[in-house]
Amino acid sequence: MELVRPFWRGVGQRSTLLAMMWLGCLAVPTLVFGAVMKYSITANSYQGHVNFLAADAQGGRGLGTPGIEQSADYIANHFASAGLDPAGDNGTFFQSFEVSLNPKMTESCNLQVTGSDSQPKSEAATYEIDFVPFAFSGSGAFEGDAVFAGYGIVNDDKKHNDYAHFDVEGKVVLMLRHEPPSWAGKDGEFTPHSQFNNKIYNAKERGAVAVLIVDRIAEGDSPKLQAWRGGGNTADYGLPAFHVSQAFAESLLNAGGAGSLRTLQDQLDAGNPASTDLKGVHIKGDSGIIREKAMTRNVLGMLKGVGPLANEIIVIGAHYDHLGKAVPRSARSHDADAADQIPQIHNGADDNASGTAGVIELARKMASQQPLKRSVLFMAFSGEESGLLGSKHFVNHPTIKIENIVAMLNMDMIGRLANDNNTIQVFGTEAADGFDDMLEKLAKKHHFELKGSASATGPSDHTSFYQKKIPSLHFFSGLHEDYHRPSDDADKINSEKAVQFLAYIEDVAWTIINGDERPVYHYVAAPAQMGGSRSRVRMGIMPSYADSAEGLGIDAVLKDSPAVKGGMKDGDVIVRIAETKVKNIYDYMAALRDKNPGDEIEVDVLRDGKVETLKIVLGGS
Repeated sequence: MELVRPFWRGVGQRSTLLAMMWLGCLAVPTLVFGAVMKYSITANSYQGHVNFLAADAQGGRGLGTPGIEQSADYIANHFASAGLDPAGDNGTFFQSFEVSLNPKMTESCNLQVTGSDSQPKSEAATYEIDFVPFAFSGSGAFEGDAVFAGYGIVNDDKKHNDYAHFDVEGKVVLMLRHEPPSWAGKDGEFTPHSQFNNKIYNAKERGAVAVLIVDRIAEGDSPKLQAWRGGGNTADYGLPAFHVSQAFAESLLNAGGAGSLRTLQDQLDAGNPASTDLKGVHIKGDSGIIREKAMTRNVLGMLKGVGPLANEIIVIGAHYDHLGKAVPRSARSHDADAADQIPQIHNGADDNASGTAGVIELARKMASQQPLKRSVLFMAFSGEESGLLGSKHFVNHPTIKIENIVAMLNMDMIGRLANDNNTIQVFGTEAADGFDDMLEKLAKKHHFELKGSASATGPSDHTSFYQKKIPSLHFFSGLHEDYHRPSDDADKINSEKAVQFLAYIEDVAWTIINGDERPVYHYVAAPAQMGGSRSRVRMGIMPSYADSAEGLGIDAVLKDSPAVKGGMKDGDVIVRIAETKVKNIYDYMAALRDKNPGDEIEVDVLRDGKVETLKIVLGGS
């Protein structure tokens, strides 16, 4: 369906009553003699929001798409119908900000081989047969002589260095994917040296102008080139990088007098060096990748409290963006069928239409139960999937006085509790004095078993608030096999159980709203994580994933961390680590990948417009 855009968008604030009249087609609280009847949250009303937000018509709510704009308008319409006051920019329900979109490939993408005796001059390679750019490829044209650099790995533990006494400055580097099979762990897992980012950065640090990666030859294996999958990946490793076919790689090796791919692979797997110049082979090309910008919007509505504590505010929020249209994770291996590598709509019913529906329903119910002792700011964030962009933008550019926010309640994936499962997860149980006891007591009241994590630092929007010393909580029903897959659809939401979970969250909110004292922030050092980390070292920062023209911004420096001991401060921008220039999170990870606990490194940070050099002793992860 096409949603008519609200009349207040782009103009000044209009009266809530007029907005409610205009939105009469939506479900609104019934007015009786000027009073608002109490609203009850039902499974049907909750599911209705999920059905709209997670419909194919919204296209997965990806940044820069019509679907996310329609979703923002839908949420604002319901905020207005609930009687909330606009709390965004210029008297509207919206706070706009700029984001980077997923990489796109243009017609300038090309790869040409020149200068060898066996190859005609300027012979163009064929897209999708000979090569495909990686989505993490850097942008722009390049040109250089070709070299073969083995696996492109430097591993001191294995005494393996594909760049030993080998100059790749200004060269196009061909390398094998993965690593020698003998390096595999007991369960066959690869080491971090096999990862694309490490291979790319090894070449980048040594002055290469582009990287070509070819699959290993294996028995019974006929690997296919991956399909272009720009959706769902905004990484930029800063160097043009291509996946090339074995046949194309063989032609380069033979033209350069290096022998066959199989021979070189066997040589490397036996522990012998194989890096060599490909004499007479010159390559030029262009990744053809662009990364466009777009505007997106947070949606904000205020329910004002009454009395002496009305200026204190509780934020109840959830992110409403998702992955849009992208190649499914299950089809991202190089040998997946081409048909499976077609981008598909990721509807994100649980992630996070479920939490957004909860925000809308709580807004409608709490607005019908006025007056409130404290005010409540209901928020739907955009850009969470790209690095908590919407919540970070709000806390750095708040539309209200941020010091008035006393707590933040975040709902991210609350819709997949099974009928026989009463275990709920809450992150931030010790983010404020007394939170743990309050949460446990209310869990028993609602017949839930609480699985808590003390820290309020994790991969969702509550983290942005917690870093500003605001007590924060994240409510979560658990991971499942449909996470970040096209199968995360509305018909898999258990709306009955979600409404039960929502009743618990509402009780938590009312406890804070009606408390005599504002919650007292409590710092918990250990971050809550939903997954493991491969890093061996720890600096102790919360990096920003937002774009910066200068370097890697630091949202927060953790207490008693190596970074704070070395003099780093919140808001610093890292521009160099040792010999590595740092422009983004990927540069940061690459700079630390070979470091060990106890190593002292020099870090240049930009602070108040000036570069300061810090010495930091790295800790263990």
